[in-house]
Amino acid sequence: MTTGRTGSTRPARARRREPFATSVRRGVPLVWATGAGDDLTALLGWGERFRATAAGPDRFATLAREFRRFAATADADPRELVAFVTLTFAAESAEASTLVVPEVVGRWADGVLTTAENVLPEPSAPAEFEELDVRPGQLSREGYRRAVAEAVRRISGGEVAKVVLARDLEAVAPDPVDVPAVVARLQEANPEAWTFHVDGLVGASPELLVALHEGRVRSRVLAGSAPVTGDPNADAAAAAALAASPKDLAEHAFAARSVVDPLAQVADVTAAGPAVLRQPRIWHLATDVSGTLHPGSTLGVLELAGLVHPTAAVCGAPTDVAAALLAELEGFDRGRYAGPVGWVDAAGDGEFALALRCGQVAPDGRSVRLFAGGGVVAASSPSAELAETAQKFLPMYEALSPVARP
Repeated sequence: MTTGRTGSTRPARARRREPFATSVRRGVPLVWATGAGDDLTALLGWGERFRATAAGPDRFATLAREFRRFAATADADPRELVAFVTLTFAAESAEASTLVVPEVVGRWADGVLTTAENVLPEPSAPAEFEELDVRPGQLSREGYRRAVAEAVRRISGGEVAKVVLARDLEAVAPDPVDVPAVVARLQEANPEAWTFHVDGLVGASPELLVALHEGRVRSRVLAGSAPVTGDPNADAAAAAALAASPKDLAEHAFAARSVVDPLAQVADVTAAGPAVLRQPRIWHLATDVSGTLHPGSTLGVLELAGLVHPTAAVCGAPTDVAAALLAELEGFDRGRYAGPVGWVDAAGDGEFALALRCGQVAPDGRSVRLFAGGGVVAASSPSAELAETAQKFLPMYEALSPVARP
């Protein structure tokens, strides 16, 4: 299904010097931001010029095709023809994968918001920062432990090598959630992540699925983790233990291969890692992948995202077996959690992260469904995996509620 219009005249570009937190309070924009301080950059979008939705195994190709059709007929500055995209984790999801081209595109950098329109909503005042009621989701803590134990049993039996199991929580508010404030808090607390808001999905992902710019491809694979406590000695010991952990190194190797192998079919790529990467709340093993598309390739970033998704970092290995097992053991529809989220331009360039450390805002705005998961291999324990998910809930929880922990 698509809706849209063509034909527009763009006025001279407008510049506003203001903090990022002010820019995201101009209405409730689409957001893609990364970096800290002087290195912070963001892509923002207001209004809706065109929308396409898709479902099923062809959802990546369908959205790419619909966007190309729109771009071919749109009377617009190519710099302003940008689509924000969020796709479901599973082809069978009841939720829609969605691509939105905003009416107005803004770019925030060096303390300045630049747009092709001079008229934007005035910044709103932040709502009161109140504690939310956090309730169990569709998979309880004890249910998650049982699911991990069953996954370990299946792995030990040789059915699957790795499976990534998630659980969910529901954060309920007395009033509609202040999404711009959540975005600003997420970005400030997680400056090395990719902070996003697309079609009600909001989060700060540490993992870049794939990016494409003028034929150059890159990705960052994360798998294997340990908590960051703030105690320098304990954190140094945790990082060293993570770097030497056979369990985490095995989990990470599955994830890295699941990205490198499909990209190697269409690009000359190299992988550097694994290295220990620190996030505000968690250590990760990370592998950076980079390369160049093969000569003559016409693939865009959306097609590349479809080529590598789902990776072993969010699904497992072998992919088909792991996907079926996690659907059985989780027992709920992930929706857009752990699916690709990002942006694409008219040239096919863009960036997609995995939708992690995120939540889906309900249509009435009064609740947010939160998700977190962990990779299960033969050496995993139910209690340790549960603790890992609790750590991964914290970025979203702290952006939503002023109290320390759920």
